[in-house]
Amino acid sequence: MALFHSRRPLLRGALLAAGVGLAAGSLNWWGHRIPPPTSSDIDQVWVAARALLDGHNPFDAVVDARRESPIGYSLYYALYYPLPAVLLLVPLAGLPLELARAVWAGLGAALFTAAGLRYGRGLLVALLSACFLNTVLQGQWSTYLTAAAVLPWLGFVWAGKPSISAALFVGFPSRQAIIGGVLLVALSVLLRPSWPGEWLSAIRNAALLPLVARPGGVLLLLALLRWRLPEGRLLAALACVPQSLGLYESLPLFLIPRSRWQGYLLAILSYAAAFWAVLLYPQPQGQPIEAVNSYRWPVLFVCLYGPALLMVLLRRDPSARNTQPT
Repeated sequence: MALFHSRRPLLRGALLAAGVGLAAGSLNWWGHRIPPPTSSDIDQVWVAARALLDGHNPFDAVVDARRESPIGYSLYYALYYPLPAVLLLVPLAGLPLELARAVWAGLGAALFTAAGLRYGRGLLVALLSACFLNTVLQGQWSTYLTAAAVLPWLGFVWAGKPSISAALFVGFPSRQAIIGGVLLVALSVLLRPSWPGEWLSAIRNAALLPLVARPGGVLLLLALLRWRLPEGRLLAALACVPQSLGLYESLPLFLIPRSRWQGYLLAILSYAAAFWAVLLYPQPQGQPIEAVNSYRWPVLFVCLYGPALLMVLLRRDPSARNTQPT
């Protein structure tokens, strides 16, 4: 009986993660069936994974698919992901695109929920945020990447999106992440030795800037005043890596709150950012990414990155606890 009771929290956690995953997968499925079409980076990686299995160049395959503009794809950009990301999608390559999107979104949401239950603080509250909703609807990577900061065995997924992953690693370094990432990269080079050059050629025109290159973004480096804290290192590192400024890119910020209430505040502010951006700056599909980012940034800075910086700065430096008055 004692053993049963000791396993009840684990069972409840597993059921919650499974339920959130199922709900997220269903939401992604229906979200892509309601016009206007929702963009998804997974489309590019799914196309690339199928091409890789057929022995073709995955980077060229995405370019060719963009020219053909098949119904159901949202291929607005070239393949900006490295080959390790393509390998991670290979298990879903045999599924229809709509189902692959839903499974990807659902699995990521389940893993994120498991990480939130383990991490505590304000991370689980992110399930109520616009950042999480945006990640699920667009089938993005942020749920996986953020979960890997809490679940080190999942760290190999960081090799799939090295920009944001580098910032997460600075905040939450992990030997398991290094080993898993190195093995995945080694396998990708073994399968296609030419992919690093092909990838660099694809991202040459990506037009993604780090936050420090945007107005006021350099202020985020004040987080280095708390460099001994994982949250301080994370925020400063996020400011230094190029990113697209979608709401989903802000999901790792929920690793910063120290309490549920701070998490709730950040979740509320995420909806303020979402509605503010939509009401003031409606965008047509296919608009150049840098044009979109130029108006997104002030909104994200005021509503999300600025408050996250305040949360970091208001934390006490752990080294101060060891300081004795003289």
